Amino acid sequence: MKTTIKMAAPLRSYLLLSKPLGSQLLETRLYNLRSTWGQRVSNNSIVVINKRCKSKKSKKVPEDVIQAPFKVNQILYNKVVKVLTTSVDKLETRMPKTYQAYKTFRTGVSTFISDTKQYYRITSDLWNGESMSRFTRRELELYRQFSSDLPVMAMVLIIAFAPGGAFIFPVAYMFPRYLLSPHFWTKEQKEEFQRLEMVKRVSYYHPIIKMMHHKAKGSNDEGQIKKALNKLSTSVALTSKEIESLKPAFIGGTFSVDSMGLQYRWLLSRSLGMSFRRNKLVKDALIIRYVDVALRREGMENLTDDDLNRACAWRGLNPVGMDRDAKLSYLDKWTKVTADVHEPSISLLLHLPILLSYCQPSNRKIIGSRKTPTAPRI
Repeated sequence: MKTTIKMAAPLRSYLLLSKPLGSQLLETRLYNLRSTWGQRVSNNSIVVINKRCKSKKSKKVPEDVIQAPFKVNQILYNKVVKVLTTSVDKLETRMPKTYQAYKTFRTGVSTFISDTKQYYRITSDLWNGESMSRFTRRELELYRQFSSDLPVMAMVLIIAFAPGGAFIFPVAYMFPRYLLSPHFWTKEQKEEFQRLEMVKRVSYYHPIIKMMHHKAKGSNDEGQIKKALNKLSTSVALTSKEIESLKPAFIGGTFSVDSMGLQYRWLLSRSLGMSFRRNKLVKDALIIRYVDVALRREGMENLTDDDLNRACAWRGLNPVGMDRDAKLSYLDKWTKVTADVHEPSISLLLHLPILLSYCQPSNRKIIGSRKTPTAPRI
């Protein structure tokens, strides 16, 4: 029994000592197995991550290129664009008047903003002492036209931005001739309003000729003036040389700007569509004179039909029913006379629409069909 106990004690101690060693070995093996498996897993994950990074790096978009959206977004975008495009086409076919108003307004806004910027630049240059001879025909025409358009549009915009002022836009479209600038007119409206304006201007020619007969009496230039006026009364047109020979009567003489009475100046300003005030009347006439200089410099043959019609209308000629060659011929005669006109003789330019266009057939039709207006007693 003692021997057994003696032998069991070392064995038990051995077992007790060997147990931790076995567990340590087992744990070591498990640790090695875990670390090996984990390394493989981690290596595999690293490989996957590296592959993803490489794939992402390969799809990197340059900075100057916009990356395309997802396929779903592209499809939705294409659908929206298609719907909007077809809607505009349907609006044009189903409601042509509404579409025309929308298109005119959209174009008018962009053109008005562009012209406003140009007008500001031109005005700044002129106020800084820039000569009008350095500007183009288009710039001078824009300056002259926009000077009269700006007050009208400014009034409309001021009312529109006031509380409850949105009503002004429907009202303006009801009376576009008086409350909107030409930027917001349709092509038909431009032609109609130009015709009405010409009818109004040409109707003053006959009263002015009567007053010229009256003013010429007893003057040093009575013979020349009456001879020219009698030719006009018999529908005989004056040549450029005949008009130029009358120039002394308009330089400090009977028909100079300083010699005009209020009634005579009112009729003349109505026939030209210009201001009644003397200084403003002279300024407007000088702008026309420098537009003529630019017109000869740039070439009248390059004018579009719209520009040609506007140029003739500004110079007293009704362009309706005239062919292009006849309009160019009229402008050529006009610019020959104004080439030697300056501020002292600017009155000749103010009378030039009557002296040059009174016998034109397109104007005679208006004069014969209109009741002659009478000047107010001023």
